[in-house]
Amino acid sequence: MPLRVTMILTSPRVAPGILTASAWDLVRQVPVLTASPAHPQIKALRAAGAVVTVVTGPAPDGDVPGAAFAAWLSGQAPSGVQEIAWLANPAVPSDLDRQLDRLARTMGDDLVVDTLVATAELPGSALLDAVAVMDRLRSPGGCPWDAEQTHASLAPFLIEETYEAYQAIEDGDLDELREELGDVLMQVLFHSRVAAEHPDAPWNVDDVATGLATKLIRRHPHVFGNVVVDGTADVVSNWNAIKAEEKGRASVTEGVPLSQPALSLAAKLLKRAAGIGVPPDISVPPSAAGQIGTGAEDDLPAIAANAVAALRRSGDEAERIVGDLLFAVVAWAHVARVDPEQALRVRARRFRDQLAAAERAACADGAQPGPLAADRWRKLWPSPSSSSVADSK
Repeated sequence: MPLRVTMILTSPRVAPGILTASAWDLVRQVPVLTASPAHPQIKALRAAGAVVTVVTGPAPDGDVPGAAFAAWLSGQAPSGVQEIAWLANPAVPSDLDRQLDRLARTMGDDLVVDTLVATAELPGSALLDAVAVMDRLRSPGGCPWDAEQTHASLAPFLIEETYEAYQAIEDGDLDELREELGDVLMQVLFHSRVAAEHPDAPWNVDDVATGLATKLIRRHPHVFGNVVVDGTADVVSNWNAIKAEEKGRASVTEGVPLSQPALSLAAKLLKRAAGIGVPPDISVPPSAAGQIGTGAEDDLPAIAANAVAALRRSGDEAERIVGDLLFAVVAWAHVARVDPEQALRVRARRFRDQLAAAERAACADGAQPGPLAADRWRKLWPSPSSSSVADSK
């Protein structure tokens, strides 16, 4: 019969002894072990009759299998016990806490590990733990690398972590998304901690959160006030009107970040323009403007051909011509209610899958690593139908 271990997770923000009913039932029925002699719950548990043992002696190596870990735990518990509760450190996990966490929810012949959240808190309380960890990393005696960072040095990581979260959404991987959003949150906490050290105008994560909450309440008068809306269009309209009044901007183009990718920048500017009634064909090349919104999709190849011909005639103006053509495509996408960034990403992913398939085919055909002739690649290239799975992702 396997040894069953339940990891009891508590919060340092909850007073000792305030546990859930299921946690109290468990600690009164089975022996409680912990590797944290200063755990804040020990005194309260013992006062209520729970048997709490602080483990001693050499701990098992971190790479031992579940069977060896179960044997070691059994040696720490009273003889013949088949179930124990493990009281994890609520502030900084011990090595044994981490080992058990790694084994959590794994079934085996000798060890079964579950977890039990034993303290109830308001939603969002765990954010305080993240703030405390970041403060520790940035403070004297913490991490040297963290202590050296600035807003400028951290900026690339903010973009990178955001893209990784975007990738998890594209892949439909919710577990990965949870982790990547944690990395995005870390950037928010990191920048806030750096800002708190500014000698003249400091602000911290509480200022960030307060500002966000205030903004959300102010821009949702239909939820927090007495404004009546009729659908999401009214919500968006009210949001934009309130935002314009707050910012006092003279142009709808103000506030559009010019550092974003060019494709999404063009789409954002066109969206802002459409919001004040600017027609999408007003700023695109004459050869393309006449077709936007008319549904004349058959003319698109001709427009592209004209652009190619123009490029051949005017090589020195290639950048302007390509820019005009790309802007026109974004304008078409706007009229069709298609996100051009997403559309291009889907197409790029399809190209990635096609290229990988062609490379595999080349290897199977005996090709050596390195360049191949163009005709060879054309023969190896998969048909569009064979990449339908990639399109659906």
